[in-house]
Amino acid sequence: MSFSYFPKRMAAAVWLAAVGGVVAVLHLPEFTHRLLDGDEAIYSSIAVLMNRGGSLYAAGGVDNKPPGIFWVYSAVFKLAGDYQMTAVHAAGFVAMAGTCVLLYLITRDLAGRRAGLLAALFYGILTAAGNPRLLASNTEIFMMLPLAASLLLMLRRRWFWSALLLVAAGAFRQSAAINVVLLVLGLLWLEEPARRGRAAQRAAGGIVVGLAGGAVLVGLTGSLPGFWRWTIQTLIGYASTSWAPAFVWSRARDSIVPFVVDMAVFWIAAIALATRWRALTAQVRLTVVWLVVAMIGSLAGGHLSWHYFIQAMGPLAVLAALAFDRFRLRKIATGAAIGGIAVPAVAWLAFDIAADPLTYDFSRPPQHQEVAAYIAGHTSSSDRVFVWGDWPALYVESDRVMASRFPGFLRGFARGSDLPPNNWDTAPDVWPLLESDLAANQPTLIVDTSPADWSDFAKYPMTAYPVLASLVPFDYHQVATIDGVVLYARNGS
Repeated sequence: MSFSYFPKRMAAAVWLAAVGGVVAVLHLPEFTHRLLDGDEAIYSSIAVLMNRGGSLYAAGGVDNKPPGIFWVYSAVFKLAGDYQMTAVHAAGFVAMAGTCVLLYLITRDLAGRRAGLLAALFYGILTAAGNPRLLASNTEIFMMLPLAASLLLMLRRRWFWSALLLVAAGAFRQSAAINVVLLVLGLLWLEEPARRGRAAQRAAGGIVVGLAGGAVLVGLTGSLPGFWRWTIQTLIGYASTSWAPAFVWSRARDSIVPFVVDMAVFWIAAIALATRWRALTAQVRLTVVWLVVAMIGSLAGGHLSWHYFIQAMGPLAVLAALAFDRFRLRKIATGAAIGGIAVPAVAWLAFDIAADPLTYDFSRPPQHQEVAAYIAGHTSSSDRVFVWGDWPALYVESDRVMASRFPGFLRGFARGSDLPPNNWDTAPDVWPLLESDLAANQPTLIVDTSPADWSDFAKYPMTAYPVLASLVPFDYHQVATIDGVVLYARNGS
């Protein structure tokens, strides 16, 4: 054994600790707020219903996301207790850190340990340098763990397991399916012609096993017809509404523009490497294509929220790391690159700690917490609550169970626009289900956020919807108004 072995090993451990420390610090805001975005509230309120015996995509909660995220939240709550969001954020952090490890392995196999450490560091920075929604324990952060594992095994030509993990990634978000393009290119670029047929059979086997296993799990925890109705049939309408030209720019301005501009150093490095296409190995070319299809997947839904681009952050981190490892920069260019990465990352860290994640407000105490405090103080843990609007955070912050299977309405819709509110969660078959839920689980309180125009809901008063218009005047009476939000209690209570 060489005398220099131990110093080298110690240096590697120091660099590993440094990378882990930087990533951990940048992700601190995950543990300074109970909720980081409204999606976390949706997943939480549905998971609580599931843990009370309800079937997902039926009485146990309805959403248009695949089941993976609900399985994770349900499992966390079974271990830690209902609405234990710190535990959920810990699970999200572990998924992010696990993806860092996988990206390290991918990049190390391509270019060595230094490049691998850079890729892990870059992914940790990219997933933190943005508004609080980026830090949430959302579908994308969990999807990236099996998606990165699929790419690693693809590069190692383990086709069955690569395909199986690709299906597992799709259990968190439908856009993972675009990586089938990589699977096909991997078979063509990485396998010898004589072995492609057998490799393709193994990949197909992984997909079949994954889909069959997923169907069994949905059957055990939810409703297969409901899964088809709410996650498959809704996709076309959801995407067509989101791509309305009048709203694309406003969403892009708040998401894709800062994602590209704030992290321009990574994009410049990745593009510089991609322009050397002819000199790249087949494995690195596959990583370039990974970034392209990931951006397509991130944009496909048209909603353009910042956290959608986590799907592209994995390959972007790998390509930027390969570029920095391959290209030799002058000291001044290196300093500028470090500054270009560090300044926005630190700025976002300060913002994410100080601002209310649900309103981005610095100036006053969050009013939604006052409403939640009223709900908690005027109901018991066994009572059900119904919130009209798109504010499921009130269920989490008050620690109360929702009376309906729908955690919110007009989700993902351009609320406040002149479009008719014909969203997937206001379709004709929604209202009989809502009426049935409210009859079976009579809410002790009804919370109407539309008078306060929370989440641009002023155009959709309860009086415009027959189920609610007939329920509230006869069975409920107004008991409080907080920040414009009107609360109704059941008559006789």
